[in-house]
Amino acid sequence: MGNTKIITGITLQVGTPSPSQPKSGEISIDISFSPLCGNQYNVGGRVNFSEYNVGNKSSAAISYSDPQSLESYIRRVVLSSEMVELDQLCIAEGKAAWKIVVSCMVINHDGNAVDGILLGIDVALKDLKLPPVKVEIVDKNPVVRFLQEGDIEEDADGSSFGKTLTFQKLMVPLTVGFFQGKMLVDPSLEEELLCEGMMTVVVDAMSLHHDENQSGDGNGMLTGDILDLTKSGGNLAAIEDIAACVQLAFGRAKELQSILL
Repeated sequence: MGNTKIITGITLQVGTPSPSQPKSGEISIDISFSPLCGNQYNVGGRVNFSEYNVGNKSSAAISYSDPQSLESYIRRVVLSSEMVELDQLCIAEGKAAWKIVVSCMVINHDGNAVDGILLGIDVALKDLKLPPVKVEIVDKNPVVRFLQEGDIEEDADGSSFGKTLTFQKLMVPLTVGFFQGKMLVDPSLEEELLCEGMMTVVVDAMSLHHDENQSGDGNGMLTGDILDLTKSGGNLAAIEDIAACVQLAFGRAKELQSILL
């Protein structure tokens, strides 16, 4: 990801769960680009198309640098991956649940913001601790009260109070650019501008295993679950190229297992 720098933070809100899912909380994603990334971004973190020279950029580069397009894509990947069961966010069934707002601010865009944002969300959610609360009835209405450290006992392992999330899956993305028949892994901003197409593969780092049927040496090919595969741009990708991108994504997931898990 070169010199791409992203700040990811989490804000917790208390809301009322929907009647159809009385035990479920909510995860919301907000993505913006700092004006420091370039004059094409306004103070609201969105693209100012009057300052954006679209003519010399591929459609893939435009979609991978547009905060609104990225926000829609990232939200879909996070929610469809079901990496966190939303029932963990329940405070009181049908009355109160946590809403996790993940805010990602790109302060320096040097390419491949997609991978940086998704990995930042992984780390932020892994680091999150839900504060202990208690629901009280005040004037016949439920009120959520935050508990202080002295109000509760320590966890069984002696750690400080606060509940961490349990992960069912863990997203690891890999973005590849296509340029004149070649694949550019983890493209820089300059490379993105030249690429005819881009592909992002998101795999589950918790599902990795070796398929011994694919090799006789006992190790086998690395495989696992694919959470999302998205391509943009007008070029056609051969099946062999897609398979290579998936294998590269599994390889990155293996490298990051010790850090993320």
